[in-house]
Amino acid sequence: MSKNDRSSNSRFHHQLFHGTTWHSRLLPSVHKFTYPYRYWGVNISALAVDNSLPEVVSSRFQSNHLKSAKFLNRLPFSQAITKGIPIFSAKHKALQQFHADDYLQGLESTTSNKDTSNGATDDKSTDKSVDQLLQRLTYAFTDKAGSSPTGDIIGLVVCRNVGVYFSPVNFYIGFNAEQTPTHLLAEVSNTPWDKRHYYGFLLDGTETEFCHDKDFHVSPFNPIDQLYRWQVSIKPQGPKISKAANSNANQNDVFDIRIAINISDKRGKVLKTGIKMKGEPMTQKSIRKSLTQNPLMNFTSLSRIYWHAFKLYAIKKVPYINYDEKLAESEQATNK
Repeated sequence: MSKNDRSSNSRFHHQLFHGTTWHSRLLPSVHKFTYPYRYWGVNISALAVDNSLPEVVSSRFQSNHLKSAKFLNRLPFSQAITKGIPIFSAKHKALQQFHADDYLQGLESTTSNKDTSNGATDDKSTDKSVDQLLQRLTYAFTDKAGSSPTGDIIGLVVCRNVGVYFSPVNFYIGFNAEQTPTHLLAEVSNTPWDKRHYYGFLLDGTETEFCHDKDFHVSPFNPIDQLYRWQVSIKPQGPKISKAANSNANQNDVFDIRIAINISDKRGKVLKTGIKMKGEPMTQKSIRKSLTQNPLMNFTSLSRIYWHAFKLYAIKKVPYINYDEKLAESEQATNK
């Protein structure tokens, strides 16, 4: 599909998703938590045809209005003071940076996806990286779901946070030309082992349920021989969107999304986990507000993962399960 073709099919704006992620363990010990969470809803198809993401910088000091202007201009960081510090960017290092090379690494593409920019980008290299990401997405959807979307692909992704990328799971939603969700790709990372795996599915409109055998070891407290039951809801907010929020936005442009996974094995229901998100147009104002509320989400997410792992292992005495170990082979089979 050419860029012009993609541009004509690109109808969704970039958006921010705010909501919660939950984790409710039932076996072998009860353990529950819920935390606020944020995804950057990047329309990757639109981004590939120059529908750029907002560039946001901090409030600027207008040094030409200050008596100390001559002194400030002599300082090594005077440019940052007068021009502002990048808060969100897809082109430069920033507090939050969308870096296309962070996603779907290791998958085949018709061009090289090797990152040689070390986070510093320009417009030309950014365009190339986004094109390569779109190619990797097309490959992954075809490989995992049997076909690729004919319309937009929106990524629910976590961005680099002060240069550090970390995300337990990213979701990519594919649409058809009628704006109906048709595909879902989950990019799952298992934090202790730093590996990635991809699950791809076809969606049946706004509400879909499906199940499959687990084939990627994620938690050191869950065996590999388990069953995943997914519940996926992707619904446009429609008339609930305030005109004041974005007077130019299509009313079907922003979504409420719920993705839940119920995990079971021979013992019964083991774990319930998922996300529930409400979208809003991605603007400079919404980005500033979101980052004011949660500027270091990558680090808080990582610390929470290891904190709850410590509680499970050291306090609740849940037996550790080795990589790719089955239930019958683990200590959990006899530790009831």
